Order: sequence, then structure tokens, then C-alpha cells
Amino acid sequence: MILSSSIGKKLGMALTGLLLFGFLLAHLSGNFLLLKGDGGATFNAYSEFLVGHPLLIPVEFILLGIFLLHIVLAISVARDNRRARPVGYRVSASVGGRSVSSRTMIYSGLTTLIFVAVHLKTFKYADHAGDSLYGLVVTTFTSELYVGGYAVAMVLLGFHLWHAFQSAFQTLGLHARPRLRGLSIGLCILIAGGFAMIPLAIYLGK
Repeated sequence: MILSSSIGKKLGMALTGLLLFGFLLAHLSGNFLLLKGDGGATFNAYSEFLVGHPLLIPVEFILLGIFLLHIVLAISVARDNRRARPVGYRVSASVGGRSVSSRTMIYSGLTTLIFVAVHLKTFKYADHAGDSLYGLVVTTFTSELYVGGYAVAMVLLGFHLWHAFQSAFQTLGLHARPRLRGLSIGLCILIAGGFAMIPLAIYLGK
């Protein structure tokens, strides 16, 4: 099986990571509707369209499978690297040595996992109590603690995405292309900064 080899695991982790990256871009574009300034009408219509779509549940299961496979492969690759090289695997060695993003990869990954769980509990599985999703989001983002924690989680997500991109490019043989690397940095800033900006804008405009 291809995923039983070291190269297969890294390839699988790179491909699942890129798929999750694509999901983040799509999710961010939908979340930007929160800032349209129409009292949440467009965002609520968007969320109701998604909830009522027949493909929502299958897509969610596929996304969950990709997410879990990415985690399992990441753990497996980390274990393989630890066994092969006790001092630690320097995946970014060929692109200039270890960086902040590579040194914090474990912590940013764990923080992102915890954030996803809290995020789903807060918004997807919360009791709206008759309120719209827009109303729930606005109410949640009036909390300084939640907005601050959200911002910290997004900073760590940005570091995680940047190192993940470097690793994926190295696995796919694309790390030597400076334009692609420059584009990846811009997209990482866009995703992390965009997600962090939304709760801050809502909090400042309360």
C-alpha cells in the first residue's frame, strides 16, 4: 500500500494538506459575508443554502476523512522521522534551515485541532435558541476572551500553513520555484489574517 511507505505518507500528507488549504480559502470567502453590512441577511442566506444542500453531509464526511487522514499521516511521519533521526527531522533544511514555523509545527497543529473542536461546538453544534447564525456569531465575538483566543489561534495557523506549504512543495519537488513560494506566503497571510480580521472587525463595530 502506498501509504505504508515513507514517501507515500509524505505525499498523502501533502495532498490532504493542500485539499484542506482549499477548504480554508472557500470557508474564508463565505465568512467574509459577515462583513457585508446588511445585518447578516446575505450571510444567513448563504448558511441556510449550505445547510439545506443535499450534498452537505457527504461533503462533510469527506472533509472529515481528509482531516483525520492528514492527522494520522502527520503523526506517522513524525514517528518515522524520530526513529530515523533522534535529533529531529529538519524538513526545511534544503530551503534555508529551521524556521519559526517548523519549530512550532507540533504546537500549531495541536492548537489548530483544539480550535477546530471549539469552533464546531460554538457555531455548528450550538443551541441557537431561536437566533440566526449571524446573531450567534456577532454575540460570540463580543467576548474579548474569544476574540483574543481566535486571533492567537489564527497566528499559529498561519505558521502551520507556511511550514506545511514548504513541506508539501519539497515532497512534490516544487520547493525550488520562488514565485510559487511567494504566492504561498501571500495565501497564508490572507487566510490567517482574513480569519483573524473578521472577529476583530465585529468586536470593534459592536
